[in-house]
Amino acid sequence: MSNARKRQRPDEDVPETDPAEAEPATKRACIEEDTPPVAGPSNLPVGVTPVKQRAYPANRTRSEPNGPFIEMFPISSAGAPIGGQRIGTENLREYLQSCGRLGEPDLFRTAEILMTTGLTGAGRTEHLQGPIYTDDRKGKGKAIWRNDRELLQDIDSLPRGPKWKRDKVTVGEGIYKRHHTVHFRDVLAVIRHLISARRFKDCMRYAPERHWMSQDKKCRLYDEMWTGNWWWRMQFRIQDKSGTVVPLIVASDETNLTKNPNGPKAHPVYLSIGNISKEVQSKPTKHAMLLLGYLPVDPYKDVPNDFTRQRYCGELLHKSLAKIFEPLETASSDGIFARCADGYVRHLYPILASYIADWPEQNALACTTESGCPKCLQKRVGRGQGGSRASLRDQSKTLAALQAYQQDKRPAHLAHLDLRPYVPFWAKLPYVRFGSCLTPDLLHQLYKGMYEHARTWVEILLGTKELNQRFAAMPGAKDLRWFKHGVTNVKVWTGRESRDMMRQFLPVALDAQAPPDFARMLRSLLDFLYLAHGTRLSDTELTEMESLLATFHETKRALVDAKIVGKIGAFDRLAKLHMLSHYTHDIRELGVPDGYSTEMPEHLHIVYVKTPWRMSSRRDPLPQMEAMVERLEAIRMQRTVIDEYYGERAGADEDEIKRFAHADRAAEQEDEESIIEDEENIDDDVGDSADDVEVEGDSELPKQERFYYPQPAVSVAREPTVRHVPTDMLTTSYGASDFTRALSFFISTKVDAGSRHKSPSPLHPSDRFDVWHKATIKHGRLPFAPTQPCHRDVVRAQPPVRDGANRVTKPGVFDAALFPCDTAAQGLKRYRAGRVRAIFSLPRRLQHIHSGPLVYLDYFQPFEPDPTNTHAFFCTTPVPGPRASLVVPLRWLGMACHLAPDFSSPPSPVTVRKRLLFNDYYNHFTFLLMTYWRRVAPA
Repeated sequence: MSNARKRQRPDEDVPETDPAEAEPATKRACIEEDTPPVAGPSNLPVGVTPVKQRAYPANRTRSEPNGPFIEMFPISSAGAPIGGQRIGTENLREYLQSCGRLGEPDLFRTAEILMTTGLTGAGRTEHLQGPIYTDDRKGKGKAIWRNDRELLQDIDSLPRGPKWKRDKVTVGEGIYKRHHTVHFRDVLAVIRHLISARRFKDCMRYAPERHWMSQDKKCRLYDEMWTGNWWWRMQFRIQDKSGTVVPLIVASDETNLTKNPNGPKAHPVYLSIGNISKEVQSKPTKHAMLLLGYLPVDPYKDVPNDFTRQRYCGELLHKSLAKIFEPLETASSDGIFARCADGYVRHLYPILASYIADWPEQNALACTTESGCPKCLQKRVGRGQGGSRASLRDQSKTLAALQAYQQDKRPAHLAHLDLRPYVPFWAKLPYVRFGSCLTPDLLHQLYKGMYEHARTWVEILLGTKELNQRFAAMPGAKDLRWFKHGVTNVKVWTGRESRDMMRQFLPVALDAQAPPDFARMLRSLLDFLYLAHGTRLSDTELTEMESLLATFHETKRALVDAKIVGKIGAFDRLAKLHMLSHYTHDIRELGVPDGYSTEMPEHLHIVYVKTPWRMSSRRDPLPQMEAMVERLEAIRMQRTVIDEYYGERAGADEDEIKRFAHADRAAEQEDEESIIEDEENIDDDVGDSADDVEVEGDSELPKQERFYYPQPAVSVAREPTVRHVPTDMLTTSYGASDFTRALSFFISTKVDAGSRHKSPSPLHPSDRFDVWHKATIKHGRLPFAPTQPCHRDVVRAQPPVRDGANRVTKPGVFDAALFPCDTAAQGLKRYRAGRVRAIFSLPRRLQHIHSGPLVYLDYFQPFEPDPTNTHAFFCTTPVPGPRASLVVPLRWLGMACHLAPDFSSPPSPVTVRKRLLFNDYYNHFTFLLMTYWRRVAPA
């Protein structure tokens, strides 16, 4: 079968479970002979030929402890090395000695700081000529560089990433005909660089897998790209039993280089591979996504005709990308040999799998108009109504229509498919169906998309003033942002601000005047957003997402009834709403969306675009930016070698994160009012969490048997925040108004429970207590969501801070937490909420009664389900009377929680303060736990 014929075969022709025992056709291998840099990309060495590879063991299933049941690919040799010999590693000691000053850890650290903190060349020279370095050159220390020129000479001698290339593309006709330069790197060299990096050897896969909840294989799990259907299917399609599929993840995003929106722009293209874990890919500090090139930017503003101008811009985009990805036309079908991170050589098939872009660029890349959909044949009319989904785009029909237009220029060829007249860059790429490559975009479609629409609807319903007042009145909790001045005064939103608002949005949005379906609609949308954010999803959860989206469409008429939206057809304008219907299919194909968010390239802009731009002369900047990127990559590769030889420096990751944050602030700082009181998040407690003392377990805690309930490790700092606090201060400053009675009751119950100790003396007015201002609650992994990271709650009990005139300069913070109350109940009803007023220990003379920390709580009534059957929040109210408080061991705290005011109650200030809602959206841990409890123990 010819390569051309193989490329045209649709995916549906290949069964997913056929073992494909037939011997594959002979493949040509692209072998490059570039000398690989140390600890960087590696090619197949000159003279090495592929030999018969060693098959993996025949057992094709395995189970991980506390994890899923894993079904391996049926062909045991898939992803296996070519031969059984590992290519030898370099002698790092000799290499570092050959690097001179940059082989010394201390001097390299100095160079790393000078090059990555935003200093200009003149600034580096001035720094190096300071007295500290001058003394070193006089013999008091190691020899160091005299100026920036010497430093750059040493850096330029280091191994670096793939070399840069330049090529011309011509776009336009007549007087608008222009030649543009594409700056890019060999895509195959970048792939080799990534797959051979030894730092990724423990987070890389070479063959697809299927993950199941259990051995009966009834419920599928999806997380990484190798767990999706695309890779499993593609492993059959390459027709090479020993082949290794390398799914390419491409991202591009046009960005401003200055604060002026009409100023210069850059259009970088980034590349990663799906073999690397998404947890590593999503961290810019791990450098698992590399810069592939800079696309030329020309808006063609001088072209008067809109259609022609759009066509020129689209042609420029596709011709430039075609230049960059041209090597894949043969490499995807024939394969290439390369050394991998584990040191073995494999036969790689790099195939475009995912393209990360925002909505306008998705349509430009897919050659579709924005009135339709780049993934399916859905028309604008009916796009926002839900129901049955239109058929996915057929790539062969799309290419036939575009080719027909190029022959006779008749728009009718394009109109019925909503196409634009470009020659797509992906037309000749084997195995690619580009519509399926467009992955969900959490940032623009959810956080800055549908959530922003929901916020606008609520603002219309409540009014801007009321919306801001409700956000400002929201009680605080650890890591929950306080929008002191409201949320409508912000000029530029990022995904972070949108996520912080989402965590308290539904309690704010509830209103007695809204239609009943209004709260149900918002709840279904938020639940969909939170599920889509998960790091691993099951078939059950994907079905639930489809149900939630259907509920949203069923209840969105409430917006028309409330006169927020003019007519039901107005939802057709929301293209992002339609894109949600593709989420479950895309997750089953390529894994969960958190591996494909457009936040990744936006973070990379700082390192690969804006920092090099600021350090250039602004005149012909791209060659200067290329040189800067090469130097930064050389430093990063050298850091990898030094860490491998000397051991990773403690805090290295944190330092790089800080440099990213510093560069981010320098690049993105805007002259706008801050809506967040950063001081509220400052932790005044003494003692670091690393030095916390864990509170011992207690036999009095209820045993958990049937369902999962939190059993965290609770700890406090080794040293209390304040020592020797008198009772009257706890009563007044901390708000523990019934402290003496509650503590006396606790002491009496300990004695009455059978203590062998003599009856203690009553509390004395002279008693003093050691007090902590926070406690840490560390949760293990959730058994029903084991891929979620371990969660850490912090419960604070901080009194107000006063100045010398007794004026409050910082309000007190008293968080809420859950403690077990009714062991016979299920779900949230097993617990009660309490406002933590003080975390303390008994005086020394009473330590024999209880030696560990205690907590004073103002507790609330038992939780009750939503009486309106709309928002589904559990409700509670304070216990009336002066004795609604108790003292319990600190280890009884199960988890932190957020109690929000119920603004849907009658508009009486007293009522609003009394009725509180348990906020499911406080954090992702709380959401997952509440979702689990609702499923296994419904109210």
